[in-house]
Amino acid sequence: MLALYNLHNFYGEFLQLVPIVVLIWFAVRRRTPLQRVAPVLLDINVLIGFLLYLTSGIRVSVWHPVFMLAAIGLAHGVARSTNRKLVIGAWVGVLVLVALGVQIAGGRFLTRPLLPAL
Repeated sequence: MLALYNLHNFYGEFLQLVPIVVLIWFAVRRRTPLQRVAPVLLDINVLIGFLLYLTSGIRVSVWHPVFMLAAIGLAHGVARSTNRKLVIGAWVGVLVLVALGVQIAGGRFLTRPLLPAL
């Protein structure tokens, strides 16, 4: 269980870099392959977090999954778009949502209400 928790934490911290890389890639290259792969990286960590929540009984702020699911929805929403302004704006939003989600999970703010442990 500790390994899954550490994987989720490390991977979550790493995911803060994904929107930055997508922004730079799209601004320089204007191609969509990276913006199609990046949402899947977010999906993987959400799956790990969901499994961790179901199996470990760790309590987490209700806002952490809300912000992370919003980030995934936004990332998937522009995955196939070629509109430069739309993609860059959406990925800035994803960056903000992921950063806030990580800060909330770390207990820095919005720590209440808590999801009940299963």
